[in-house]
Amino acid sequence: VVAAAGLDAKVVTTNTRYLSRRGYTFSNGAPFQEFRNNAYGSLNIVEAMMVSSNIYFCEMIRHWDINKLVPYLESFGIGQYTGIDIPGEGLGRIPSPENKLKLSQTISPWLEPVWYPEGDSCNAVIGQGIGLVTPIQMSNWMAAIANDGTLLTPHVAKKFVDENGFEYPVQVSPIREEVVSKESLKIVRRGMWEVVNGTRGIAKTLSTTGTSVAAKTGTAEFGKLNKDGTYENTHAWVGGFFPYEQPMYSFSLFLEDGGSSSNATAVMKEMIVWMVKNGFVK
Repeated sequence: VVAAAGLDAKVVTTNTRYLSRRGYTFSNGAPFQEFRNNAYGSLNIVEAMMVSSNIYFCEMIRHWDINKLVPYLESFGIGQYTGIDIPGEGLGRIPSPENKLKLSQTISPWLEPVWYPEGDSCNAVIGQGIGLVTPIQMSNWMAAIANDGTLLTPHVAKKFVDENGFEYPVQVSPIREEVVSKESLKIVRRGMWEVVNGTRGIAKTLSTTGTSVAAKTGTAEFGKLNKDGTYENTHAWVGGFFPYEQPMYSFSLFLEDGGSSSNATAVMKEMIVWMVKNGFVK
């Protein structure tokens, strides 16, 4: 989503390169690093998605403005109900200065009531900080990326049947059309394909499912901060769509306190392999 927003706003292009390195700091000297303090070298946006670079997207937002990113997050349905026809849906939360202030004054009084343009913004664009999303929201925006930009209301059922046997198809209606430009989404899809199939892709597990998969992983840190700058616990995420050439399915898989995102991709692989084997994928 952040990549699509940056491309659509022309903050970055496929030629924009940033350097992923150890020793990266904010202007006040505070450190910021890649997962496990990796260093990936010079990256464009497709390569940054492939290796899941924190520093690339931190650099992008440092050259932009979090308040200009927020409307794009809203466009993809973050912080909004999808309208799925089952009860109990969560709202999620957009990582914004306004929401941080609200949290500091209500349920999270330990938060400072100030937004740090570098620290908070960089955490926000890599999925850390105060942002919250639900698995159905993620699956929904993955579908929008796959279908060229239409955000749809998800449904559990295809149709309803009354006591007389009459069938009433569920109407699939768009929440929003063209969340960003088709050209931006084309580049994002290419990046997601590289995540699975690229030379340095971090979800290569999904390249041997029997179908072509595009994906993006996430490892959300929480809990106790270790001395090396990592956190004691992590949630494992993976989202995407398949088949890549003619998408039929979008997905998101979340393992609470599940460790590395590789654990999520391993589970997702089993599910896709089963679907292919049982004829659910053309």
